[in-house]
Amino acid sequence: MKPALPLFLLGLLAAPLHAQDPVERSRADLTQARKELDSTHKEYTDLRAGVYREINRLDDEALKLSKELRALEHEREQRTAHKRTLENNLLTEKTNFDYSAGILNNYGKSMATRLHPAENQLLLEKIQQAEQRAAAAGTDHIAELKERMDIARLGLQRLGAISGGQRFEGKALRNGSEALKGSFLMLGPAVLFAEQNGGFEGVASFAATGSGLPTVVAISQDGSTPFAGTIASGKGEVPLDGSMGKAIEVAAAQESIGETVEKGGIVGHCILGLGLIALLLTTFKVFEITRFPVPSRREINAILDDLIAHRRQDAIAKADKLQGMAGDLVQTGVQRFHEKRRILEEAMFEKMVSIKPRLERFLPFLGLTAAAAPLMGLLGTVLGIIKTFKQMAIYGTGNASSFSAGISEALITTAEGLVVAIPVLVLHGMMKSLVKSKFGEVEAIAIALMNGTTEVERRTARASLDDTDEDDIEFAPSPA
Repeated sequence: MKPALPLFLLGLLAAPLHAQDPVERSRADLTQARKELDSTHKEYTDLRAGVYREINRLDDEALKLSKELRALEHEREQRTAHKRTLENNLLTEKTNFDYSAGILNNYGKSMATRLHPAENQLLLEKIQQAEQRAAAAGTDHIAELKERMDIARLGLQRLGAISGGQRFEGKALRNGSEALKGSFLMLGPAVLFAEQNGGFEGVASFAATGSGLPTVVAISQDGSTPFAGTIASGKGEVPLDGSMGKAIEVAAAQESIGETVEKGGIVGHCILGLGLIALLLTTFKVFEITRFPVPSRREINAILDDLIAHRRQDAIAKADKLQGMAGDLVQTGVQRFHEKRRILEEAMFEKMVSIKPRLERFLPFLGLTAAAAPLMGLLGTVLGIIKTFKQMAIYGTGNASSFSAGISEALITTAEGLVVAIPVLVLHGMMKSLVKSKFGEVEAIAIALMNGTTEVERRTARASLDDTDEDDIEFAPSPA
């Protein structure tokens, strides 16, 4: 009702000043104003009702939209939860796939390394091709998984084949060197081989050779074993080695001393010949030095007593009974005992000079053998390595076992040189000590004889002094 008042005022202002009576005019204006007020009120009421209806409509629409919003939010939450569930499931499946792919990948790689060298001719190429196809699949995980499953199927087929005994044709290395064609028989971890013409049979070793072919070790020395017919027919008895050929390989690698010496060649034989000569000379020197006659201290003292007492003939008789070069030394000392000391020394020294070379003879040969044996062993090793490298130039470096066998044979001469040099060096030192000890005994005899001349000179001087004192007493004036 507020708009009615301004209209009323406008009506009053618009009325002419010369109109009807103010009362009538006021009434008319009031009536007009009421009409206008009623009209305005009705209009306002209608407008208000329309606004209320619009508000109600908008409230109903807002309520409907609110319900729809809640429904959409609930649907969004459901979709978010479903998406999260799908993501978790996808992550779980991806984890399971990665795990399965990793297990199959590791199985394929380990299977290639666990194959017996004899099986490389059957399965290695197939496994490598499947690995290459799996690597080339890229993001196609299904194709990758199929290729890796093919490798697993190969492994299962292999287990089924070898568990009941598998026979196939292939090549093998005879004792790690010569390649032969023949038949393989796999019984679990044991692999047997028989040459096509029946000339060689043995057990295939699990050790890698570097050439892709297995090494076959013969059980008997002549290479003949009773399982060639078993491999051909699939029936019979065969030897089994639980160590996958290692035990047989170790047994075959064992050599006797004669075989080892034979591998040393000419240089090794020369070294051992020097060692044998040195041993014989050492035995001879032991007998020679220990049986070298040296007079005892008691015999020397008896001879010295006779010489000091001027019983020269008795001393010569006793000296003549002494044997050997030491006896000659004593005899020379007895003969020159009463001569000048210088003459006696020169005579004794002359004899001693001849005794020492006799005691030391052949000892330089022992020292030479101890020094030359290692050098000869080194020479044999160098020649053996040269021979091995020549074989490598002809046959290549694929066969590591053959190469290592050649090096092992080349080192035999070095071992023989040390085996000879070390004992001979010790024996040479022992012989030198024994000679020094024996020569010391001879020197002791010479020194005893020289000391005997000193005692004779001392007694002679004392006797001269006693004679001078007696003469002085005779020619002295008598106290009476």
